Amino acid sequence: MAQRPRLDLRRLARDAAATPGSRRTAGAPGGRPATGLMDIVRGNLDALVALQAGGLTWDAVAAGLTAQGITTADGQPITGRNLTGIISSVRRQAAARAAKAEARAARPDRPTPPHSVPPPTGSTPRASRLALELRPDRETPAPSATDAPLTEVEIRRLQAEKHSHLFKKD
Repeated sequence: MAQRPRLDLRRLARDAAATPGSRRTAGAPGGRPATGLMDIVRGNLDALVALQAGGLTWDAVAAGLTAQGITTADGQPITGRNLTGIISSVRRQAAARAAKAEARAARPDRPTPPHSVPPPTGSTPRASRLALELRPDRETPAPSATDAPLTEVEIRRLQAEKHSHLFKKD
């Protein structure tokens, strides 16, 4: 019987990586290639708006971004129109995210996180809807020195007494 060749995983990884088109490219919505322009605008929105407020046109800001190697998905230089469209999209996304977070925070079934702002004075805090044993304001008794952990035999006996009504009676 012929011996099967062993698979060298390191060599397989090297050979597969050397194959043209072997790497997946990160895609933007709609299958377009991602360039990172949206992330750059999202991360630096205040600075870009400040540049425009300082007297620069959006075309000049777009030309500066293109000079730094940032292009559209097809590799074309960014125009002022592209940039303002992306800025509008980022602002819309931020507004939608804020509205969603506000609606989520206003839900009555959601407990208030510990880092949230306390309610204004004069208003009564909402009663917690958690079960009594889960409420954070519930006083938990501290274990005393006489409360030693139960032994395995004691646990078995307690469980047998608890379920004795299920056992067959002689």
